[in-house]
Amino acid sequence: MSISVINDFFAGFNDEVIVMESFYSAIILSSFFGVLLSLKLKRRYLLLIWTIFGVISSFFPLIIVINSVEALLFISFWFGFSFGFGMPSCLSYYADNTMFENRGRAGGLIFFLANLSAVIFILFNFLVNNLIIALIYMAIWRGLSLYVFKLPMQKIETSKVKQVSFEMVLKSKPFLLYAIPWLMFSLVDSLEKVYLQSYIQISFGGNFLEFNQLVETIIGVFSAIFIGMVGDFIGRKRVIVYGFISLGLAYSLIGLAPFLDVFWYLYSVIDSVAWGIFSIMFILVIWGDLSPPESFREKYYVLGSVPFFFSKLIGGIFFPYTQALPAESAYAAFSLAAFFLFLAVVPLMYAPETLPEKKIRERELKKYIEKAKKIKEKYVKE
Repeated sequence: MSISVINDFFAGFNDEVIVMESFYSAIILSSFFGVLLSLKLKRRYLLLIWTIFGVISSFFPLIIVINSVEALLFISFWFGFSFGFGMPSCLSYYADNTMFENRGRAGGLIFFLANLSAVIFILFNFLVNNLIIALIYMAIWRGLSLYVFKLPMQKIETSKVKQVSFEMVLKSKPFLLYAIPWLMFSLVDSLEKVYLQSYIQISFGGNFLEFNQLVETIIGVFSAIFIGMVGDFIGRKRVIVYGFISLGLAYSLIGLAPFLDVFWYLYSVIDSVAWGIFSIMFILVIWGDLSPPESFREKYYVLGSVPFFFSKLIGGIFFPYTQALPAESAYAAFSLAAFFLFLAVVPLMYAPETLPEKKIRERELKKYIEKAKKIKEKYVKE
């Protein structure tokens, strides 16, 4: 929502790269600031401050009198800051109030509702095309989180929270075995996306590009709930591996024949589902699974989110060079992306399954018993 407002407010400027660098840098810096703040404040108060500041910052564009690059940087920085500093505590609250058995399903539902609301906002913003109304919409949406006053936090606030240092998290082998593939995917996606969209527009036209983006958005949003359920049933690791392999195959196909539109349709479907897998698992689920109960989970979540936002910074730096690549380099560019995605699977082979094996076996046994009952009932009827 913030990026949509920033783009609309300063549509006449050609400083998109530096603005996005400011936005994502603010998110990273403020998220670490939020972790330090969470050591001093109770979670309820921190989330309340985060929500109120988010509502106030939604109106920052209205106080800008002169349209300039400096004003744009000011707005993009504070939009990023208002998003970042409460994020670790919000995600930690999610982890504390979900269990292994339902964390994937809850994550899928959250991902579905959040992205659906963003799509509605963007469509609304496009149809109305009024900055003030768009800002009011965003402020109201963020203001809905004021129900934080009623959240049940007594159990979390009174328990003895185990302190975990950043060093301990980074030295954790399971954390690194999941964080490295997440970083590799994020970098590949950020570096390839600009060139990929530029290639589609040149080769197939703007209408095909818009249709491609629409298909990815719709499939990604509506597949989220199914992905979360599958992750709770067969395990997180297996779902993530399937995501990397399928996306690597999709890049291989468009690398072999980038001129065939049928491969692009297939790529769009696979990419949207893969993005749903990685967003749910790497943003909401994995770090909650890896962090011990009653521990300071904020540090797991902030370090787990850095690869995504860091890749956006790197992607912005290489944006002019990526966009300037000739169409003939498509074979090499997409094949290289496929290679790194397949390579990202290697650390996952050594990563532990975060969903307890007992839970997987219990569900498999339950499914087997239900299937046996159906077969028995069928034979009895016959």
